[in-house]
Amino acid sequence: MVQRPPSLAITEHWNHDDRKDFAGGYCWMAQGPLPVEWASIQTSSRSLWGQALRDEMEKYNHQVGLKMVGEMLPNERNRVTLADDKDRYGLRIARVTYSWGDNDKALIEHALGQMQISLQAVGATDIFRQEDDTNHLAGTVRMGEDPASSVVNSDCRSWDVPNLWVCDGSIFPTTGGVNPSLTITSIAMRTADRICMMAARGDL
Repeated sequence: MVQRPPSLAITEHWNHDDRKDFAGGYCWMAQGPLPVEWASIQTSSRSLWGQALRDEMEKYNHQVGLKMVGEMLPNERNRVTLADDKDRYGLRIARVTYSWGDNDKALIEHALGQMQISLQAVGATDIFRQEDDTNHLAGTVRMGEDPASSVVNSDCRSWDVPNLWVCDGSIFPTTGGVNPSLTITSIAMRTADRICMMAARGDL
């Protein structure tokens, strides 16, 4: 039997409820990861190997999972810079500096607690909390109005390379409390329209 990801059940309650001790919000959703991802979760988050991993994978068709998408507050210390180390072509490699702030940690702890309550309410057993997970990549090519503090302008056009437009999740200054796919799609369509308009005016 091949298990496919089930239909998602999503709640955005905590994106709108103000009874919380952190800024921002999150949504969480039912999600059944595919086998390779599920095995990766067992090895990375639960440190299962060998027979213990094999035994857990035997339960695959009987597992259920919840995932959250949370709003991380902007933090100027989170950044990508160039390290002194170089790759085989002599180019400096990227150094990613990222950490959760106190507000981010409070949001994640709240989300995990709410998800655990929901799983227990439907009779789930053998519950574990994956506390080191990440979801969507965002940032590093920030959109803005000032070349000194952003990489692309409001049209997603590079300040430094005139014929370069970027319209994926990297232009976000931070992540939101929902999945970013529709926002990315909207921005990409808007950027395409702007390119067509500029081309029609002869501005390219």
